[in-house]
Amino acid sequence: MKDKFYVDVANSIKKDLRAIPQPWQHRIIKAMYSLEEAPFSGEKMWGEHKGKYKLRVWPYRIIYKIDKKEKIIRILEVGHRGGMSYK
Repeated sequence: MKDKFYVDVANSIKKDLRAIPQPWQHRIIKAMYSLEEAPFSGEKMWGEHKGKYKLRVWPYRIIYKIDKKEKIIRILEVGHRGGMSYK
């Protein structure tokens, strides 16, 4: 049996999610927890963000980092593409 990854969502991310319209919140949450089954499904990031991944839930983005040893997916940022810090 394959070891399962777990998603770690900080309280600050939960707060950011509340600012997003409700229909999108559900899609984003579903996408975040889908990472438990397919953690590498996001797109690798480059440059100063090397080691991070982004998952698109148009028009929003989920930025996360994978701790392979601990089997944890840490959600680092959730927001609208236009306001993300990685641009």
